[in-house]
Formats: sequence, C-alpha cells, structure tokens
Amino acid sequence: MLRRVRGHDQVELFDALRRHCDAHAVVCGRERTLVPNVYLVRLAPGVSVSLDVHTVALSQELTDVLALHGAECAYEWAGPLTVRVTSTGTPVDAGYHIVSEASPNSPTAPFTELATTA
Repeated sequence: MLRRVRGHDQVELFDALRRHCDAHAVVCGRERTLVPNVYLVRLAPGVSVSLDVHTVALSQELTDVLALHGAECAYEWAGPLTVRVTSTGTPVDAGYHIVSEASPNSPTAPFTELATTA
C-alpha cells in the first residue's frame, strides 16, 4: 500500500489536498485570500498500517506540496502551516479523508479536536 500512496494515488492525494485548500479559501480583500493552516489527512485502516513508519515523511511531503500551492495562489495561511497524517477507524471511500482548521496560535492543539470530531 505504501507504493500505492507513493505512486499514482499520491498524486491523487496531493490534488485532493490542494482542492480542499482552494475550497476553504476566504477572500478577505483584493490582495488577501486566507486559507486554513492546520490539515489532518485521515487514512483508511489498511493504508495507515502500511504507512506507520512513513507518516512523518508523508506529512512533510504533503506540507511541502501545500506550501508550494499556497505560494502559487498567493494564499495567506491563518498561522503556521501543518499537515498531519493519521489513521481513521472507519473505512473511507477514497482511502483518505481531509479536514482542516484555521488556528493562528497553535498548530498542534486543533489536531486533538479534529481527530475526535469527524
């Protein structure tokens, strides 16, 4: 499954993360578009088991992809950009589920809330 996420499905995951960011963008002015800065990517149980040792690297890779996308779109992050990968206890259709939140002060605190609410 790691190859699946690192191969074709990885591109799909990158695209889904960029689309999620775009869908949650808020235009605050002519030259200011604010987007969430805390993202949680929940992987389906079968995927997460294969990725346990690689989640930090995947989180960093997703953060880098999203940072580049934000720069290309001239987005302003609500705070420090963080993308975290975790597992979900329930199956999801695409193999992953993305949630996000704007957290200007603490990029780690909302993960607890996001992990328990969805």
